[in-house]
Amino acid sequence: MKEIFSTKVFEEGFINEVHASTILKTGENEFLCAFFGGTKEGKDDVKIWTSHFSDGKWSLPVIVAEGIDEPCWNPVLFRYDDKIMLFYKIGKPIPAWRTMLMESTDNGATWSEPQELVKGDIGGRGPVKNKPILLLDGRICAPASIETELTWDCFTDISSDGGKTWERSEFVPINHLLTHGKGIIQPTLWENDGKIFMLMRSTMSRVMKSESSDGGKTWSEATETELPNNNSGIDCVKLADGRIVLIYNPIPKNWGDRNIIGISVSDDNGESWTPCDIVEKDDDEEAEFSYPAIICDDKYVYTTYTHYRKNVMFRIFEL
Repeated sequence: MKEIFSTKVFEEGFINEVHASTILKTGENEFLCAFFGGTKEGKDDVKIWTSHFSDGKWSLPVIVAEGIDEPCWNPVLFRYDDKIMLFYKIGKPIPAWRTMLMESTDNGATWSEPQELVKGDIGGRGPVKNKPILLLDGRICAPASIETELTWDCFTDISSDGGKTWERSEFVPINHLLTHGKGIIQPTLWENDGKIFMLMRSTMSRVMKSESSDGGKTWSEATETELPNNNSGIDCVKLADGRIVLIYNPIPKNWGDRNIIGISVSDDNGESWTPCDIVEKDDDEEAEFSYPAIICDDKYVYTTYTHYRKNVMFRIFEL
């Protein structure tokens, strides 16, 4: 793929630390981006911010959600019919996360009051980092995971009524004795030939995969792919021609550096992948390009990712 445009979302120094962006196309050459930001990840002043892209530039970010003496995390944007859904996590520590939902009918100019996605849930429901997908049968399928003190586990949350109610799947089976760490989190999804496919961040130095043949209710045992993973976020998107495009850190070390980010493509439904095409690299091991989000239309692939923890980078690639 050929890069045709790139820009940072805001001027350096506007927010002390930012992370975990999400991107949505809202019109012709128009986009909405959300991310969390504050003094430092996990601090009580960390809030959810949004910025709008039009006329070739991003608007000044504004705060759209915040907690009272607790941080916000991992916003996820998703369009369903005539509304945009903004999911995010709130709380500390991570095992005590609650998932909140806000909605907009004016492309993110205004938002509804936040509501718990699943009342009384502790640990996190709905999308944990990456966008849901709309299944061919009309259901919303959200890639989910939880992080306990002992293990990390992936599942899917599915809504048949436009996000009003949710039913969670079983956990993706995995042998936690062999994970070299806590396990698997933050999946990304696509659908093909009646099955749902999942790639996952892991503590095993490889991207893991699973599939569901029953609409996301149960999942096959997680297995390794050929793709390296540094135990950092990934995201993929399925193109109209069936290819799968994955953006990730191609570093084969658990808790490895995040100073390289790139793209691989599969034209056989995730069975094999092209060599990683490097998007950005810095030889300084403390540099960080991480937690990408990726979407597409019939001409372009659009991605955002954390840029040195100081900004969000937005890039457009021609298919």
